[in-house]
Amino acid sequence: MKFLSIFISLLIILQVSTAQKAKPLLPKEKLEKQKTYRSWEEAAFNKKKVYILNLDSKGLKQIPTDIGKFIRLQELYLRNNEISELPAELFALPNLQKIMLGENKIVEIPSDIKNLKNLEEIDLFSNYISEIPREIGELESLKKLDLNWNQLRSLPAEIGNLKNLEVLYLEKNKLETLPAEIGNLTALKELKLSENQINKIPDEIGNLVLLPELNLSKNNLGKLPAGIGNMENLRVLHLEENQLTSVPDELGKLENLEELYLRSNKITSLKGNSINLPALKYVDLSINKISYISINTNNIDSLKTLDLELNNLTVFPESICKISSLEKLNMSRNSIDKVPGALGSLKNLKECNLSGNKIYSFSKYAGDMPQLEILDLSHNALMLLPNQMSGMKKLKTLYLTNNPKINDFQRKQIQKNLPNTQIYY
Repeated sequence: MKFLSIFISLLIILQVSTAQKAKPLLPKEKLEKQKTYRSWEEAAFNKKKVYILNLDSKGLKQIPTDIGKFIRLQELYLRNNEISELPAELFALPNLQKIMLGENKIVEIPSDIKNLKNLEEIDLFSNYISEIPREIGELESLKKLDLNWNQLRSLPAEIGNLKNLEVLYLEKNKLETLPAEIGNLTALKELKLSENQINKIPDEIGNLVLLPELNLSKNNLGKLPAGIGNMENLRVLHLEENQLTSVPDELGKLENLEELYLRSNKITSLKGNSINLPALKYVDLSINKISYISINTNNIDSLKTLDLELNNLTVFPESICKISSLEKLNMSRNSIDKVPGALGSLKNLKECNLSGNKIYSFSKYAGDMPQLEILDLSHNALMLLPNQMSGMKKLKTLYLTNNPKINDFQRKQIQKNLPNTQIYY
């Protein structure tokens, strides 16, 4: 009986002690009014009053173990220091909601991170982390995870358990693949994956229907999954500097897509519904190997800019001339020899770059573009330009440098037809 009484007394003491440590979280509006402590000495003297501690750029090599005594701490800023290890005491702070550890020398995230049940944001930008512990998946409150500029080679499947995650930054790591479970992060609103070594994207990425932008530039992608066509809210898609050989028709399902970046791939043709999108405004297909273009244009009514610089085109694709909304067209550095009359149907075109081709013929029917302001025909093989170019009433600048077959008589004639245009020979 005496033993039982002692046990109950100890239990009560333990409960009281635990209750003293577990302090209520301040709501955001009250937290914003709290003092931000910027000195360790001052904070250490007022441990029970510290809700926000900012020790950015203090030259710290380690986090003092006394950090565990800041029982009310909700936000901790330690960016731009020289910290290499995270002490166990840090993960005993139950109220932590934000930890900013960017630009340090951290090499490992301890599994004890699972203890921070209130954590909503963690910044580990620009460290030396090569692995994420599986326990990361236990951070049910996490909304933002920044791991840009690290050494990650893979992601644990458990990352898919972060049901409340809205922002995930993984740029400039060494990732080669993504787990299928990334498709479970259906609350994601921001995802950055550029400058990795990713060669395959799981089809489940199509589950991320809230994403307005997806950046997969500077990877090793050879193809895209069909599931990408399910990302119904996608507005911006970056796929520059990959190994893509085609633009899949699945992109034709992205009815809200406004910007598509495919520069520096290995695409050989553009056809079908790949860019037949009603909201599309900007397409960059420069520095590819495109020799053939046959695209459906029945839904393209918002496209303003199309960049096809440095490809393998030998014939001007007339399907482009059906995109009446075009305002800027760049087809420089191809091998096109003729400008068809159909170009004149682009009544809204303001800027046209056809430099660095093999053009010797410019159709008189292409000369009537009333909105054109800049026309670059430099570095071609032109002998003459049609008188119908006088219909270009708004043409401000015409580049004709390096067209050696244009003689003095032709120059006078061109200037006569375009009296208000600055012409460069």
